[in-house]
Amino acid sequence: MKKLLILLLFLSILTGCDSDTKTIDLQPETTFYKGMDLSFQPELEQYNITYKDANGKPIDLLPFVAENGTNLIRLKLWHTPKDGQNSLNDVKAYAKRVKAQNMDFLLNFHYSDYWADPGKQNPPEAWKNMNIQEIRTAIYNYTKSVIEELKMQNTLPEIIQIGNETDSGFLWDYGKVWNEFDNNWNNYAALVKEAIRAVREVSGDTVKIMLHHSSVENAVFFFDKLTPYNIDFDIIGLSYYPQFQIKDLNLVQLKLNQLSLNFKKDILMVEVAYPFTLEWNDSNTNYIGDSSQILKEFAATPEGQKAYFNWLISTIKNIPDNRGIGFCYWAPDWVAFSGNSNTSTSGSSWENQCMFDFNHQALPVFDSFRNN
Repeated sequence: MKKLLILLLFLSILTGCDSDTKTIDLQPETTFYKGMDLSFQPELEQYNITYKDANGKPIDLLPFVAENGTNLIRLKLWHTPKDGQNSLNDVKAYAKRVKAQNMDFLLNFHYSDYWADPGKQNPPEAWKNMNIQEIRTAIYNYTKSVIEELKMQNTLPEIIQIGNETDSGFLWDYGKVWNEFDNNWNNYAALVKEAIRAVREVSGDTVKIMLHHSSVENAVFFFDKLTPYNIDFDIIGLSYYPQFQIKDLNLVQLKLNQLSLNFKKDILMVEVAYPFTLEWNDSNTNYIGDSSQILKEFAATPEGQKAYFNWLISTIKNIPDNRGIGFCYWAPDWVAFSGNSNTSTSGSSWENQCMFDFNHQALPVFDSFRNN
């Protein structure tokens, strides 16, 4: 106690303040997240893909990304996976490895047995034919059981995402919303609240809750519609893929600033990516293959990819009131590779948007993770 008083007196002298009248607020520095969604890794590891560093030396992927600036790993969770991937057991096993590397963990509840996005939000098969009250009970019980299992193995997430790209709600048709005239917003909000209640009962306020919208330019409308329901969440999660969204960089910053000022929530760009080439490395059609799909300011080259992320990081850090807390690169590891017989994984339509080139060698974009 005596040492603490001496320290406070010394600090008050340095600041020219009287220690009796000045309270010194020593707040911890806020983490800026440089994250990756590595949900494909448990599956990709089955094929013994060799990833390499910038010099061509083979690496162990998870320790490598941790050593090179990554501090958050996002994993998606499907209820009863149709293809056997992204199960709770998968998430629990990989979450242990994430925590062992001293990285934070973001859990992405899809509340579906397969992909959920604005165009499809199918409930788990196990929940079909329930009434709305039964669905509310199901989402509460399921969410709580998942969080309890993660807590028991000491891998409680730092961030939990309630639904994936829920522009149109989730658990259709129970929580389906389309526009401002839709009369189902109350059901969507009630379902979200039940999921959040389950999280809070297990973790209190130690876990941050995120709601996820797929569009920078349309998110203001979405969160405006939710405001009257007083939902207890902490983070606005956003996707930004230039091929699908606005390409005016000034407008992107404007929309992010507006979200911060209107809703007083932290903002995480939870799905982002950019191509390092417009070429391809397998027979699959890529999501991006034309210069019209990218930003004119950043070429589809290794250096252009790096410059894009430097711009993105600067943009996020300039969101008012320090509300920009980071980003998460979606599927930086989903490279093309041979040896698959399963048609769902026979190649990659994303290999030109990875953080590894066609030789699976680390690209310069890793500099953006290390240096920001």
